[in-house]
Amino acid sequence: MFKRIILCALAAVMLTSCGSHKDLAYFQEIVEGGQLEGVAGQINTIQPGDVLAISVSSSKPELAIPYNLFSARSQIANATSASNSSSRVISNVSYEGYTVRSNGTIDFPVLGEIKVEGLTREEIAETIKAQLESVMPDPVVTVTMLNFYVTVIGEVARPGTYNFPGDRLTLLEALGFAGDLTVYGNREKIMVIREEGGQRHVEIMNLKSKNIFSSPYFYLKQNDVVYVEAVGTKAKSVSTFTTYFPVITSLASLGTSIAMMFYYISFVSRR
Repeated sequence: MFKRIILCALAAVMLTSCGSHKDLAYFQEIVEGGQLEGVAGQINTIQPGDVLAISVSSSKPELAIPYNLFSARSQIANATSASNSSSRVISNVSYEGYTVRSNGTIDFPVLGEIKVEGLTREEIAETIKAQLESVMPDPVVTVTMLNFYVTVIGEVARPGTYNFPGDRLTLLEALGFAGDLTVYGNREKIMVIREEGGQRHVEIMNLKSKNIFSSPYFYLKQNDVVYVEAVGTKAKSVSTFTTYFPVITSLASLGTSIAMMFYYISFVSRR
């Protein structure tokens, strides 16, 4: 009788752990040594409303100054240093951002209006550099996106809006920044909401499937929203189990103690 109780308890624990693993594990279709189909790592292009920081430098720094949009603080600091020195080189520079207009252009110092919509950061840098090569030696142009924001909400540890460096981000990286899914997050229903061309598009991603790597939504774009849905009735059952688990273990421990006591009494009485 006692052995039968122990075996039943062990079986229940094994079934519970197996069920939990199946619900929470990612990439269940992936096998060791297998190959995955994926999409090429996309480089996001510039859209109206994006904010860009563009810096220009040269082997003759004084020639690059007119082509940089410095912050007011940098201009004041430079004016102060210029009054005490003949040098015009700006140090500790803080650059302002260029907001892309609705027509896809920015207004660049000296060069005027430049079309940037649909271009990558590298393409914008090359476009500006080509126009500067005739007026300064060795021009170096650096373009940084200041508004690569992605919002992660729902059943994650740290929901919120995150600003990421660069312009390339995967869904897994965004979930990692948000602290990963909670135990109540539905691994089969991760919603990616994207706005393009004035229209919103929604894609459902399944973290248990290997097909996630071939989805065009695996690489996120600026202003994407990632929503992790709760598991619904499963969440309630998991929550109930979690709430009453201490009581269940206490009762199981008490039952085991009573069973052992009866077994001991029965054994002694037989002697």
